[in-house]
Amino acid sequence: MKTSVFSKCLFMLVLLFTGSLAMSAVTPKDYMYDTKEENGKIVSKVVFVNDNGFLKNELKYEFAYNADGKVSEKKAYRWDKGSEEWTPFYLISYTYDNQNGEIHSEYGMWDKKKKNYTLNIQNMVAPAASYDEIFS
Repeated sequence: MKTSVFSKCLFMLVLLFTGSLAMSAVTPKDYMYDTKEENGKIVSKVVFVNDNGFLKNELKYEFAYNADGKVSEKKAYRWDKGSEEWTPFYLISYTYDNQNGEIHSEYGMWDKKKKNYTLNIQNMVAPAASYDEIFS
């Protein structure tokens, strides 16, 4: 008898926990954006979360362009609530190989100790035809 009651309580607890996880996963965040452009190119974008009518800083992106007008760098920053400052998050550098029709990217996360983007360095190669999909 005690085992049956315990099993039912445990089952209900698992069911409620699973339900609460599903509900939190379904609840979308309300994001808002402040995009700044110069000469038709996006130079920065700030992402806010709308929290009951209050906008809270979330992420900030800065973009740099090469001589051909293509994105050469994307820096991301996270908002630090404690210091109320943007802190570096990651950097993606892009180079273009027109001969092979490829976009080479190098991703690095911010290293607080070294004060550079050398954590978790990763490289990727994508076809140049994907440019609009990558930067839209």
